[in-house]
Amino acid sequence: MKNKSFDMAISNFKYDSETGVFECYGNTKGNIDHAQDRTLDGAYADSISTHKAAGTMPKMYWNHRRDTSLPVGEWIDMREDSKGLWMKGKLSKSTLGSDIEILAKEGTLDSFSIGYRVDMEKWNALDKCNDLIKLDIIETSWVDAPCNEESRLVGIKSKLDDGELPSKRELQKFLCENGLSKRQSEKVTNKYNPDYVEKQNVFEMMSELS
Repeated sequence: MKNKSFDMAISNFKYDSETGVFECYGNTKGNIDHAQDRTLDGAYADSISTHKAAGTMPKMYWNHRRDTSLPVGEWIDMREDSKGLWMKGKLSKSTLGSDIEILAKEGTLDSFSIGYRVDMEKWNALDKCNDLIKLDIIETSWVDAPCNEESRLVGIKSKLDDGELPSKRELQKFLCENGLSKRQSEKVTNKYNPDYVEKQNVFEMMSELS
């Protein structure tokens, strides 16, 4: 067995300002990351069942405890569905938890990394990737530098699917991750206003870049 982390951008992030509870996808399945790993259907099922049977949940940290050994909140529910690993959590009112909450609401922080132990995996010679079949979820951290570019795309496209548009910051990040410099992306989005742009135009632009 080996311990690893899997960086993912937040997908379908929803935050309740009254309760402080948020929902997101910590992992989306089926895509290959930079480490050539791909999560398969059912990979989290056993770990989720084990946690729930024991009355436990993965820990919530900032950057896998590299900067602090304390949790920044708690996970209160999780499940695996057809899209990936859905999670519900709540940030603490600590200094770091409050800072993360502010940055997440602003769109500055938008990424998670799953810390897990590999219980079962198999090399896929056809797709040249390592298929993750069974994982033990240890913790899920907020991170500032994810490596999985496709998960960012899923996060923005999920907004379009829900009838929403990405913020200017999210669109700038997407453009930077698809070859534009920071200056170029800012120039492209200078006059972008989600309230006055057609959703289809944004979708077509992202499809052409990806």
